[in-house]
Parts: sequence; structure tokens; C-alpha cells
Amino acid sequence: MESPADYFRRKLTDEELIAGLRSSPSHRVCLEAAARLEELTGVTMPKPEFTERLDELADERRNRGQ
Repeated sequence: MESPADYFRRKLTDEELIAGLRSSPSHRVCLEAAARLEELTGVTMPKPEFTERLDELADERRNRGQ
């Protein structure tokens, strides 16, 4: 296992960064940052099931408000 110092010394890959951001679904800014990084890098990572459901609920709420 990596020590904390080694972890911070190495650069995260795009995939690791996106996966890390997606692991905090309660923070909408993290989800938006992950989506933007995917857009910019062309890297696509599968969304966790709970994140997909949150997106569906948000879409439903937006559609009801129109």
C-alpha cells in the first residue's frame, strides 16, 4: 500500500481523478467536474449506479418544473 507521501507525489491519471470525483455524489460540484473532465479528455468512465439514479431524479424534477 502507498504511503500518503507517495500518493501525493505521483500524478493522478485522468481515470483516477474522474473516479475519485464521482465517489463523492453528495457534492454536485464533484459530479460536474468529473463530467467536464470526461468532456475535455475524451476519457469515459462508467458512472456508479447511485449516480445514474441521482441524474435520473434530477431530470425528472426539471421536467416536472417546466
